[in-house]
Amino acid sequence: MSQKKRLMEQKRKAEALKKAERNQAIGRMIGIIIVIVVIAVIAGALIFDASRKAEKELNYSIGLAADGTIRGIKASKYVDLCDFNALNMNASDFYPSAEEEEQYIAAIVESYPDLSDKKNVVVKEKDRVNIDYIGRVDGVEYEGGNTNGVGISLTLGTGDYPEGFEDQIIGHKTGETFDVTIEYAPDFGNEEIAGKTVVYEVTLNGLYVTGEFNDEFVLKNFGASVDSAEDFLDKYRKSYAQDAFDTYVKEYVISDSKIKSFPLSYISNMKKYMKAKDYKQMDTTNSTYQNLYGYDAYKDVYEMRGVDKKEYAGVIKDAAEAEAKKNLIYQALYEKFALSVSDEDVNEVVTSFGFSEDDRAGAIERFGEPYLYQQAIINVVNDYLAENYNLAE
Repeated sequence: MSQKKRLMEQKRKAEALKKAERNQAIGRMIGIIIVIVVIAVIAGALIFDASRKAEKELNYSIGLAADGTIRGIKASKYVDLCDFNALNMNASDFYPSAEEEEQYIAAIVESYPDLSDKKNVVVKEKDRVNIDYIGRVDGVEYEGGNTNGVGISLTLGTGDYPEGFEDQIIGHKTGETFDVTIEYAPDFGNEEIAGKTVVYEVTLNGLYVTGEFNDEFVLKNFGASVDSAEDFLDKYRKSYAQDAFDTYVKEYVISDSKIKSFPLSYISNMKKYMKAKDYKQMDTTNSTYQNLYGYDAYKDVYEMRGVDKKEYAGVIKDAAEAEAKKNLIYQALYEKFALSVSDEDVNEVVTSFGFSEDDRAGAIERFGEPYLYQQAIINVVNDYLAENYNLAE
């Protein structure tokens, strides 16, 4: 091989070697990039899953300090409270309407009927009657089967007595004595008559009738606390008015107090809280549907709310601001009136949530102690308003 060809061959090999090294370096770089991308994807997925998991976890105490107040803020800075002078109102402004009063009177007289002594009145389904009876098995009275003449009342057709008992009374007349026969199932709770035939000697003492709302009716049924029918109605109106006013006050302090601005961190927490509530509601509903029908009710919270993803953001924002407004106002009232929460106040919240006072730890585990204190703050404020803002006569 000539020297020229040898030099050309060496040059070709050198270029080939450089190309191979360059390709190898590129390959290593691509491999590193792929590994980085894979790691990033995995990390991103883990972060996303963690974010979604956190989003679905309902934290009732989110954003609250240990004492139930919103962490790190003074509510009065964010709230212009309503004009409390506007709560100087008259009781008559909240009296029930004439129709409501008539409905109340009707309910009262129906709840306190008189037992008529009129005989030979045929009783029918839905009538309220007074009876006595003696129950016998093979002619022998069994223990507990005798009313001993004290008279008991029942409404016919309600099914409160063994099947067939009330039906056999319907059609008989007041003052009449007759037999009612009942065949008890073998598994009946009373072993003395289980699986046996019992013949009841029934005396239909009378039929209850609706009386007339007047002084006599009121004194007979409520004489210990009122003097007349008008006195009874006057107390009812005032009690009704105060209850209505208490409700009005609770609504008024929210509707007429103004939020100057929202603490950004608290609004952010309330959005998380509202989303988590939606996820919990969806999961609960889906679980019920799975048990009943074998499929989910909703595929996501958007379907549950009947909105798309963009609209859902607005729904959550509105809900978060409404919840934040209420909590800020109650805290501002709590601050204004220099109120405090006692251990007993918290226990009342615990029991209102279905826990016993001995299981306060269970309520804390579910809701967090700050949330229990926040609910106690709301109750304490409402109690203060009801006690200090009353209607004028």
